[in-house]
Amino acid sequence: MDDVPALAPAQPPGAPPSWPVPPGGWDAHAHVFGPPDDYPLAPSRRYLPPTQTLEQYLATLDRLGITHGVLVQPSVYGLDNSCLLDALDRAPDRLRGVIAADLTRGPADELAALTARGVRGVRVAWTPALARSGLAEQAAVLADLGWHLDIRVEEADHLLTLGPQLAELTIPVMVESMGSPAADDPDAAGFRLMLELITEPHIHAKLSHPYQIDRTGPPYRGTVRFARALVEAAPGKLVWGSDWPHPLIGGGVVPRDNALLDLLLEWAGDPTLARQVLCDNPARFYGYQVEGGAVV
Repeated sequence: MDDVPALAPAQPPGAPPSWPVPPGGWDAHAHVFGPPDDYPLAPSRRYLPPTQTLEQYLATLDRLGITHGVLVQPSVYGLDNSCLLDALDRAPDRLRGVIAADLTRGPADELAALTARGVRGVRVAWTPALARSGLAEQAAVLADLGWHLDIRVEEADHLLTLGPQLAELTIPVMVESMGSPAADDPDAAGFRLMLELITEPHIHAKLSHPYQIDRTGPPYRGTVRFARALVEAAPGKLVWGSDWPHPLIGGGVVPRDNALLDLLLEWAGDPTLARQVLCDNPARFYGYQVEGGAVV
């Protein structure tokens, strides 16, 4: 018997967003979970995900009026990226991927081959125990691959240690969850540093995971001050992510994705900036081009 919590599935997307979502939008942070018989979960998993298929995710994007998605490797699969890679293979014109990998091991040509399958980065869940040398070594490999580093921190104050390391890197860096500030501490030193980091040419951030910032539940009003501060500091460095099907919600209320996309408009402050975050910035960051009708 599994002794970790079983998570609820995503809610149906419901009504379309309340604002006219522009064409060419991107959801820059989502996951898919295949049947466990086909995609075994890691022994160290922290939760038991429901099966949430690629077809369900693409249907959600269609309902929201969003064209592209970025699948990010969830922790429950460890370094086995099979579920994510299979999804990329089945929807190459719509998806990009961010995998989990130990870049200091394994043949480099095997990693390079994943670029053609849509992989554009590696995710690192950073903790203060993560060695500085390990991060630098991974960044060197990422530079050769032409990929970016996707960083998750559990709390904004971790940026006080990690931030100077990120500033020294020369590869693109994407910080999840606005840097993970706490809604009840808007003046925290970690988030103030995030506002400095976002002005570095190579550092970007996701407007995502509102329930990790404001734990009081929808409509996550406590997140607005942080998103607005980031938009004011660097509107060209931000992307939006739904975190579908919301595995980090824990035991809270699973939000509807149309409401999360409505929240983006409030975060951005006006439709022009919302379009920049939803369409222009991620298309540039994730290397979206069209050649002969195909995404490359």
